[in-house]
Amino acid sequence: MNGIATLTLRHKRRFYEPRLPHLLFVDGLYAGTMQGDEFSLRMPSGRYRLRVQFGGRVPLGRSGRSVDLSVSAEKERVEVTGDTVVEFHDRERLWNLLFDVDLLVWIVSLFIPLSRGYKIVSDAFFAIWLIRLIFIRKRYYKLNIKQ
Repeated sequence: MNGIATLTLRHKRRFYEPRLPHLLFVDGLYAGTMQGDEFSLRMPSGRYRLRVQFGGRVPLGRSGRSVDLSVSAEKERVEVTGDTVVEFHDRERLWNLLFDVDLLVWIVSLFIPLSRGYKIVSDAFFAIWLIRLIFIRKRYYKLNIKQ
């Protein structure tokens, strides 16, 4: 017999990471937006496909075309019975930390001139970070299921 279960989604973020709105999809259908660090949803017990996503499609002018700039993660066959907790965090903590440091140095470089070597290294790092993000964007988060 299927009863009602509670699915709780928790964002395990670091203290300096902003609270960003994450979308929750259950079996491909929009289930809600997580505004803080936790989101609960009451639903029938069962097995579901869960996806957590940040961002979305951005339109490219008046042409009607758009580009998908979202990052997400999906977990197949999640058994939701009783109280089920799904914790998630990004996999790219080291890359993001390096990018944050580079961003701070770039802001400093607006006020204090830095060497041309820094500019080359910074631009190359940004390009590598962006390419990596494009390739892993559908596996950006790590989802951990706790019953």
